[in-house]
Amino acid sequence: MKNKYQRMSKDEKKILIQRYKKTEKGNYLLTKLRNVLFCGIILYGYAVYLVIAAKNIWAYIGAASLFVIACTFTISSIRLRIKYLNRFAIKGK
Repeated sequence: MKNKYQRMSKDEKKILIQRYKKTEKGNYLLTKLRNVLFCGIILYGYAVYLVIAAKNIWAYIGAASLFVIACTFTISSIRLRIKYLNRFAIKGK
């Protein structure tokens, strides 16, 4: 089921994000979520590197675990961003 944020047009989303960034909590939260997303992307890259440079089974196991952690970071960051932006859109501040 789509929430209010997902039903908005691109322009409405941009305006909402700008308004949310103007709040103290919003600016802090979006910065931290961007950092978590960046860490997830870095972990993806490192997992790919471990698969390419693997010499034994433990390297594959380590790469698989890093890949799972990277997926968790990335998905969680995106879901939390949508969740808080949706809350802000519903409040209508």
